[in-house]
Formats: sequence, structure tokens, C-alpha cells
Amino acid sequence: MIYKIVLLKNTIETMKKLLLSTFVMLLLLTSCSALKTVKLMKSGEIEQEEFNVKIPFEYRLGMIILKVNISGEEYDFILDTGAPNAISKELAKKLELSNIFEQKVIDSQSEESKLGFVLIKKLGLGGLNFLNTGAVVADLKQSKEVGCLRIDGFIGSNLMRKAIWKFDYQNQIITITNSIESLSIPKLTNKIPFLTMITGTPIIDFTLNDVTQKGVIVDLGSNGGISLSKKTYNTLMKNNPSIPQTYSFGISGSGLYGLGKADSIYHIKAPSVSFGNVSLENTIVSFANEVASTIGNQFFKNYDLVLNWFTKEILLINKTEYNNSTLSTFGFSCSNQENQLIVSNIYKNMEEIKVGDQILQVGKINYNKLLPEQWCEIVENGLIKEKEEVKISILRDNKKLSFTLRKEKLL
Repeated sequence: MIYKIVLLKNTIETMKKLLLSTFVMLLLLTSCSALKTVKLMKSGEIEQEEFNVKIPFEYRLGMIILKVNISGEEYDFILDTGAPNAISKELAKKLELSNIFEQKVIDSQSEESKLGFVLIKKLGLGGLNFLNTGAVVADLKQSKEVGCLRIDGFIGSNLMRKAIWKFDYQNQIITITNSIESLSIPKLTNKIPFLTMITGTPIIDFTLNDVTQKGVIVDLGSNGGISLSKKTYNTLMKNNPSIPQTYSFGISGSGLYGLGKADSIYHIKAPSVSFGNVSLENTIVSFANEVASTIGNQFFKNYDLVLNWFTKEILLINKTEYNNSTLSTFGFSCSNQENQLIVSNIYKNMEEIKVGDQILQVGKINYNKLLPEQWCEIVENGLIKEKEEVKISILRDNKKLSFTLRKEKLL
């Protein structure tokens, strides 16, 4: 799996974390390649028997970036529990890795393709050596958003499942160990049981009021919050029609192979959300027709997080108060389409801006021809920064129009 919707600082929702499904479950019954995929995703071991290592990480676009050592050289990888290992085509060529087999995959926008699978004989993290681990080979430059991250690959759950991982978000330190006793775990700790997909990806159950959704991916490769399925939304609103809600329409996601299809995304302020022994009140939750539902770093960064694949348990140690109780927006999202900044998604009751408008200028910044570095700046920091009001110029039907937009609280 690889990319989901990224909420960018008060302004636009651009790009979801690519979700690259390695196979459809039905293929397990009929496809030799699917059986090879399962075997490869379960392969691998750690060279050291006893270990407790600490490694630093950095944030890029709200995602975790690690230094990985392969064949004596360091590379930048995203850590992504919602995915198997993946490496760029360029790195696979440099390492002279040959495909063991190819398998059909589907990205977050339901676009299919075939990708190669390889075996990495040795991969180092902080002096800890992971041996004979499988990886997908993908074109990481095909997505403009992934390109902004400047990465060479993904560390996925098929590698991570071989150890216990603790994430100290505040100090940006990861501890990898074989023993839970080596970690300082307070007695009062939230606990969440999880199951795993074939790739080792953790999945948990969510309950919103009186509705339960199973199989929500614990996705540290996403900088978003809680995003669930539209089927859950329909059931929830049928049982609880008075829950505050709003929606947006248009293209709000990008997959490995390009932009998604236009669709509605619903947002509610859920009175009650629970998973494991974690309980939240009045929390914003989004719902869309996607391949998977996820919970990402926007939530987990408020805790010290422990992922224990041996006991299949998540531990959450409180550090800051998670508060996602309001939704404020200028009313639209945009995407990079052929080096033009295009309005691709708008919220209901948005009158000035329309889907398909080309954004020419925001404040004093000109976007008439969108430069790659401008787009990466938007992806990282948002289009409109720390303002309640902004002047914007757009091109519609060859006519230049200007508006003054104000941020509105929708939920």
C-alpha cells in the first residue's frame, strides 16, 4: 500500500496517502502470484537476537522519515504501517534487484497496474539489520506529492512486524526492541488490540455512537486524522440524524497513478468515538468511498505510541490533549494539474469559487504558472497561511475574477 487525505494547516485538503493494495483477497484462492505475495510479505528476520536501539526521525509533510542503510549507503524512507516495504525504481536499478514476480495492485483511486516484487537481503536501521525482507518496486516520481517528499522508499509493516516499536513524537525518537520490558510503560496506559493484514498492517475496530466499523488501518504513513467509509456514515446518520455534518465535492485525492475521481466527502462532529479503551468526544471524522479507512499521525502525534506485533496490542501514553473538534476552512481544495493550480474540491454553499477554476494569485503570490517548488510549499504548509481573510484571483472561461474569501467554521 502507499498514499491518504492530508489536511494541510487550516486551508486545503490535498492528497491522500497512496493506498497501494498488494492484492485482492479473492486472488488468494486462485492466483499463484498471490500465494507468492503472501510468502514474501511474511519473510525476513532480524540479525540480532537481543536489541534495543534508538533512532532519530524527521517530519516531512507531517510524515515520519528515517535514514536507512543499504549496501553501505544511506537513503531516506517514509515509515508507513499502512503499507509493505517499497523502493523506487531508481534505487532498485542501482541495487541491481531483479523482480521475483509481478502482481496486480490497485491504488487509492482504484486504478490498477502491475508492480514488481523484490527481496532486499540486508537493510539497516540504527545498526539493527533486517534480513531478506520483501518490497514493492514503484515509480515514486509519478505522483507530484510523493515527489515533494524526496524519498527513496517506504519502511512497511512486513518489516516492522519483526519487532516492538515505540514512537516518541515530541522528541522525534523511535525505539526498536525485542522486549516490552525494556520500555518504560506507565501503569495508566491506553490499550488497543489489533489484527493484521497479510502485509502485517495493523487494523482496529472503531465505534461511533452506536455504529461499529471493523478493519480501520493504523496508518503512520498518513498525516491525516480519522477517515472512515461512507457505508459507516450512512448507517450512523440514519440512526443519529441530528449529528452536525457538512460535505465537500470534487477531486480530493491522488493515487500512485494520478488524481482520483470526483466524489462527495462527508465530515461530522461525532459525539462519541471509541477504539480499545480510548474514548473521544465531539471529534471531527471524515467519510469517503475509498479502498481503506485509516487513522493517522494527526491523532497519534499526541501520544507516545507503542506497536507490539508480538502481542498484537497498541499502547498509547498521553502527552498532549487530542483536540479535533472544529472544522474551519476557506471552502476549497486544489490540485496540481499540468502545472496549473486548479480548484478540485469545494465545500457546500461555496458560491465564489467553482471546481475547475485556475488559481492565478493568492494574496501577493502569483501562481499563473505553477512551479514545482511552489507546489511542494503548498503541500507542506498550505495555500493560505494563518489568515482569516485573503484576496484571490482566478481564471474561469478565459475571464479573470477576483474575490475576498473569509475562513468559515463549518463544524
